[in-house]
Amino acid sequence: MAGRVGLGPVFAFEWLMTSRRWQAYAMRSLTVLFLLAAMTLVWFESNPSWRASGQMSIRHQAQVGQAFFGTTSMLLLGLVGLSAPAATAGSICLDKARGNLTLLFATDLSNTEIVLGKLGARLVPVLGLILCAAPVLAIGTLFGGIDPVGLIGSLLVILAVAIFGCSLALTLSIWGKKTHEVLMMAYVFGILYLLAAPISLGLFELLPRNWRGSQLTLFHELLRFNPVFLVLSAVEPMPMMRPVTFQTNLAFLCLGLTVSASLIGVSIWRIRSVVVGQLGKVERGRERRRSLRARLAGAIESDRFARVAPGTAGVSRKLRSLWPSPSLDQNPVYWRECQRKQPTRMDLISWGIYILFCGGFSIYAIQLALSGQTWGMGLGVFVNVVQVPLGLLLLSVSAATSLSEERQRGSLDVLMATPMSTRSIVWGKWRGAFRSVPPLLILPIGVALAQSTSSGRFGAVALLAALILAYGAAITSLGLALATWTSRMGKAVGLTTGIYVSVSIGWPFFAMLLFADWAQNVTLGIAAASPFFGVGVYNALIADEGPPRAFASQTFWVLFWTVAYLGLTVVLLLATMQSFNRCLGRMDDATEGLGDHWEEEERNASGNPRLNVVSGSPASVSSNKDSLTSGT
Repeated sequence: MAGRVGLGPVFAFEWLMTSRRWQAYAMRSLTVLFLLAAMTLVWFESNPSWRASGQMSIRHQAQVGQAFFGTTSMLLLGLVGLSAPAATAGSICLDKARGNLTLLFATDLSNTEIVLGKLGARLVPVLGLILCAAPVLAIGTLFGGIDPVGLIGSLLVILAVAIFGCSLALTLSIWGKKTHEVLMMAYVFGILYLLAAPISLGLFELLPRNWRGSQLTLFHELLRFNPVFLVLSAVEPMPMMRPVTFQTNLAFLCLGLTVSASLIGVSIWRIRSVVVGQLGKVERGRERRRSLRARLAGAIESDRFARVAPGTAGVSRKLRSLWPSPSLDQNPVYWRECQRKQPTRMDLISWGIYILFCGGFSIYAIQLALSGQTWGMGLGVFVNVVQVPLGLLLLSVSAATSLSEERQRGSLDVLMATPMSTRSIVWGKWRGAFRSVPPLLILPIGVALAQSTSSGRFGAVALLAALILAYGAAITSLGLALATWTSRMGKAVGLTTGIYVSVSIGWPFFAMLLFADWAQNVTLGIAAASPFFGVGVYNALIADEGPPRAFASQTFWVLFWTVAYLGLTVVLLLATMQSFNRCLGRMDDATEGLGDHWEEEERNASGNPRLNVVSGSPASVSSNKDSLTSGT
């Protein structure tokens, strides 16, 4: 151990495996093409007044250069912010699930070599992405308007975001048991950090007036360490703010490196004890479940529950009947998804933070809207613009993992070995992932209903709910389709979240550029394909912040995009069903369509189909099905 220099054998092995995968090189190429395509749109839509004369003034060149740099730098920052946690979220979780990490603990490798090796292997592709995109960002400096020092400072900010994102996801992966919960927690923390400045203003409004003197000071200090603000300040300084210099960007990089080093130190210190302790909890949990089953079986046989508390069982059954639950006989896969998806501790923390902040501000906005305060309407629109895309982002993370995790662990092979049809498997998986979408409607619809009390547009609230459901259905189908077509879970999750964020944030800007010469209502309607933009614009119109003509036009576009997203949901779901067997290696059964008919024959033969299946001999069941197939 003393003779090894560097990151260790773990880094060498994983870097070698990563360098042999073509996906990393394809990701870099697609990123460069994406940035060049964005620059092309900016070029054709930037101030066309110079085209008539065929000459561009120096001022116009500087404006084009600023537009180039602002667009490409923000796109690169978003890609790095998404890809860095996604690349590292499963570094420890997957090895714990497969048992490889315990084998590493049995070797002479130290905790430092294991942690730094895994971090370095995941960080190298992200750094390669930044290096490939840096020359594209430098093109904007050729037109003027951008200081080369500002370009270097923005790259330092993006580098700090990449290192911190990988370090945070790796640290959370030690305590997390599944990849999607680690990724959700990392995204929740990142979004809270980005929204720390506006959240501080909202929290100060809840305090007494004599405590609000330093709210603007805290707001400015938090904003100065916001990566979005630091990158945009290189294009145009914000008013009423101190100018951002190279020293500010360098201080942000040092802060990111310091926090990342602290997280890595905690990971090195706790990785072995946490992983070993989790393995012990799993074994003790299995023993407790076995003993609990034995005690419950003995209690049921002696009818002990009925004698001790005769009314308790009836009350509990009535309470359970009020809560909708799937039937095991109708769709076993959907029933299994609902039973399997028990929230873990990290899931509860992620959704608890979401409910705490979004719920608190939603209740405050509802109170202001019902009291008739004007600025409460704007606060409600801002809250819905934040909480709906954030909830759908968390959904996009979990939508792809509903199938990918089972595919990675190997439990999907057992499911495919059953006589259930492919349609029932895919449909059950889709329903299990879509089940978390309707609860996302509670807070935004409550805010919209409170806002509609002054405008009287109650019917538009139902259309807004339908639009959010359509967004969620399309994201669910997209995640399930990508998990089917992609064998690697990290790639499926990254593609799902990347497509969602690109549509949510990138599409409105492209729509404004492509359709800038069209009518304003049409441009806003086309941009409403974005969940971020569509929910915000229509919610603002519900709050009576626009003319009736604009409300009627946007209502048409809301109906259009609702139908379009539902159609996309159906198309992706059908494509997944058609390619499921081919992608996962399941043979097409020519008698698959006879499954329902065979079950109906079994029900007709016996009054209790479940007893018939359990007690019937395999030979009789097989002969009945064979005779039914041959007769057909």
